[in-house]
Amino acid sequence: MISVLRKGKYRADKNSNSDGFIKLFISKRLIHGAASALLGIFVPIFLYKVSGELFYVVGAYYALLSLLYVAFLVPGMYVTNRLGFSRSLVLGGVFSVVLYGIMYCLNAENIWSLIVPLTIAIVGFRIFHWVPFHVDFTLFTKSGERGRLISLSFATIAFMGVVGPILAGFIIAKAGYETLFGTAVLLLILATISYAFVPETKTHFDWSWRETWQKFFSKDMRGVVVGEFANGAETIVNVIVWPIFLYEILNGDVFSIGAVSTVVVGVTIVLQLLVGKHLDKDYSTKEKTLRIGSTLYALGWILKIFVLSAVHVFFVGLYHNIVKIFTKTPFSAILYDMSAEQGKYVDEFTVLREIASHFGRAFSLTVISILTFFIPIGWTFVIAAVASIALNFVYRMQNL
Repeated sequence: MISVLRKGKYRADKNSNSDGFIKLFISKRLIHGAASALLGIFVPIFLYKVSGELFYVVGAYYALLSLLYVAFLVPGMYVTNRLGFSRSLVLGGVFSVVLYGIMYCLNAENIWSLIVPLTIAIVGFRIFHWVPFHVDFTLFTKSGERGRLISLSFATIAFMGVVGPILAGFIIAKAGYETLFGTAVLLLILATISYAFVPETKTHFDWSWRETWQKFFSKDMRGVVVGEFANGAETIVNVIVWPIFLYEILNGDVFSIGAVSTVVVGVTIVLQLLVGKHLDKDYSTKEKTLRIGSTLYALGWILKIFVLSAVHVFFVGLYHNIVKIFTKTPFSAILYDMSAEQGKYVDEFTVLREIASHFGRAFSLTVISILTFFIPIGWTFVIAAVASIALNFVYRMQNL
């Protein structure tokens, strides 16, 4: 594999820190992950309900969030330079607490008066959380073990997903969204405190706004940009469009949505761990697995168009979750390996990844929001299918 940016003064692999990984894992994957598992598919459903069940409103709002994140990410990195990445994770945690505190108070009557503080909280969380997290994960792991650790992270998310959706569905059905958001806030407070114990890393964002965009459009970054753009376009369909689609076909039965999601996720955990070990063999294994997995994953999106009942959701969802393991695990492993090769430019490289991903999200949601005026929302899954195949550009175009 070749590096796409200039070599730094040190290589991330040589600075791996197992203690740092454990602390990051506990904070992000266990405590924060528990909150995410509860909220998961129900946040877009909640916003869909309070917006009057108008998908184009939700789609346009999430597209705007991604564009604001792109616009303020570089200035945010200058703040991160002053704080350090560990303190930035803490600040991101504070924004997440504020975010779901606002969600706790949100309803159809006050949504427009709270939309600005909600937007600030979401964008603030993204700016101070995702780049520090991805950079720390890269620096705290090394080649030969990264695939297993990525699989461990994904398997933990899946494990949380076994309990989270059905518990969240039960809470909403019995006590309402306020109780769900209140529980999540308590977990996020604990996560915010735990981020303070994550070790600092020797990273500093050195690029100006202009240099960032020059690198973003450079030939060397083309494969990464296209791959991450596609990843963002597919991810947002999975995170936003699919839950709303489920809400509609299951007639708003939130408990059934949670229960079906729980069973589907639980079946795939062991397979996830085995795939990670397989990917650590060599780089070509990651490429081959991604190529096959992305094709099967795209087929899953086509099958989801024709889902009509909870039984269909289970069987198609089970298939899709299994092939997702063979798609997203090698894709993430490839990008973390590439990040590790960037030396002191690992944070700059991660910023470019985030920009590409959120451009993909904004583009996908804008197109889908327009298409829903003319076709059923399920047919927009074709966009996710095309994006799944395009993930392969992350390694194909890189080698031009």
